[in-house]
Amino acid sequence: MKVKLLRSTMIAGTPTSAGSIIDVEEHIGFMLVNINKAEEYKVEEPKVNKRPNFERMTKLNLESYGKDLGLELDITKTKTELITEIETAIPNT
Repeated sequence: MKVKLLRSTMIAGTPTSAGSIIDVEEHIGFMLVNINKAEEYKVEEPKVNKRPNFERMTKLNLESYGKDLGLELDITKTKTELITEIETAIPNT
């Protein structure tokens, strides 16, 4: 369990300063939280836009995106056709 120390404290005989983020066993983490010496530290996962806005992309951008997916796109096709090909190739999310 990861905790952020609110106050300096000794952990396993080692002095640890306030503001430190440390990884401790779960029962020790709960004890530190319960005695208000720490708070649970959770890393927020970055929000990732899984699907780009294809309408704002150029045909060359769409071709490059398609290559990343393993597609060979023909840029002589219309932008709408390229978008349709990409959307059918990627799984629905």
